[in-house]
Amino acid sequence: MNQTLALVAALAWPLPMIAALYFVARTRALKLRVIWAVLAFVGVGAFWMKPATGEWGFVPFAINILGPGAANGLLKATFPAGAVLSLIMVYFARRKAKAAQG
Repeated sequence: MNQTLALVAALAWPLPMIAALYFVARTRALKLRVIWAVLAFVGVGAFWMKPATGEWGFVPFAINILGPGAANGLLKATFPAGAVLSLIMVYFARRKAKAAQG
């Protein structure tokens, strides 16, 4: 069961990052879009697990660019904090643009 959760976490972290990149690219009202697009791929914290042994751990102060990376025999995941922040900025930029229109 723990291995399944680790695998799901390792496969799921890129999804919000890619979604954030898509919405940042589509939001013309967002200033500094290139910076927000790069920030979308920054993760905070690193959860890791060795599926062979079931050993796992969490590093809370890790800053990961493009996710946590890969290593033989390890599943790794990160919290996509940059993607969440980018999506919040997209929301406010779209809301501001909509209010300015009418």
